[in-house]
Amino acid sequence: MYKILEKKGLTINQTMYKVEAPHVAAKVQPGQFVVIRAFENGERIPVTPVRWDREAGWVDLIVLTRGKTTKRMEVELQEGGHLLDIAGPLGNPAVHFSGKKVLSIGIMTGLVETLPIAKMWKEEGNTIISLHVTPEPLVILKEEFESFSDRHVVDAYPMTETWMQDMVTHAVESTKKLIEEEKPDMVFIVGPTGVQYAVFNVVKEYGIPMEVDLHPIMVDGTGMCGACRVTVGGEVKFACVDGPAFDAYKVDFEELIKRNGFYSKQEQYAMELYLKSIQGGAQ
Repeated sequence: MYKILEKKGLTINQTMYKVEAPHVAAKVQPGQFVVIRAFENGERIPVTPVRWDREAGWVDLIVLTRGKTTKRMEVELQEGGHLLDIAGPLGNPAVHFSGKKVLSIGIMTGLVETLPIAKMWKEEGNTIISLHVTPEPLVILKEEFESFSDRHVVDAYPMTETWMQDMVTHAVESTKKLIEEEKPDMVFIVGPTGVQYAVFNVVKEYGIPMEVDLHPIMVDGTGMCGACRVTVGGEVKFACVDGPAFDAYKVDFEELIKRNGFYSKQEQYAMELYLKSIQGGAQ
C-alpha cells in the first residue's frame, strides 16, 4: 500500500495526490507513467507523475475526475490514506535532443504530462514554447510553466455547453498562430485524441515534425493485454511498451478515436450508478 502524503483539489475536477512510492521516485523519467489501483476490485488507471523526489521517495500525481473510479478517488481517498497498488515506471522515457525550438501543447489535463518533458528539454538546451488549451476553470500549473518556458500561452475559454467543440477550435487556432509566430522545429502534444488529430491536421500543412502522446484504452500497462494497441506506420503497436509517444504522421487517428469510444456508454452508466449511490448515502 502507498500512503497519500497530501491530497489537494486544484480545480473543480482535478486533484493532486502526493504519494509515498520510493520505487517509482527512484527510477521514473520524463515521459513515463504508472498504473494505479485505488480500491479492491477497482480498475487500473494510467497516470503520469508530474513531479518527484528521488531522495524523499514521493511522486505527485494529478488526476482528472472523468469516470467512476476517478470520482470515487476524489470522494473517498483522504490524506493519510493509501492507494493499494502503483506499478511502474512504465512506458518509454521522452527522447533527448538539444538546439531545437519546441512547441509543447497540453490540452486540458494533458498539460500535466508535458510538464516534466518540456522542463527536461529546456534543461537540455532547447527553446520551449508551451501552450495550454483548456476551459477557464481548469487552468493549472501556469506559474510553474512560466518559470522555465521561453513563452507560455494559456488559451482559456468559458465552460459552456459547447466546451468540447470549443476546445478543438481554440487548439487549432492557437497552434496555427504560434507556428506562424514562433516557427518551431517540432510540435509535441498531449490531450484528447480528437483534439490531437485536429491539431495534427494543422501541423502537417506546415510540414513540421510532430510527436503525439497517445491515450488508448489501457489495462495492465505491460503489453500483456493488448487493449492499448494502436496502428502506427501500418503496424500494430502497444502504447504501453512501444510508446506512449509516437510520430504523429504515422498514427491512424481515425481508428484510435473509434476504439477509445467503444465503452463510452458503459462508462457513463457506471458513473451514474456511483453518483446515485453516494447521493443516497448522504440522505
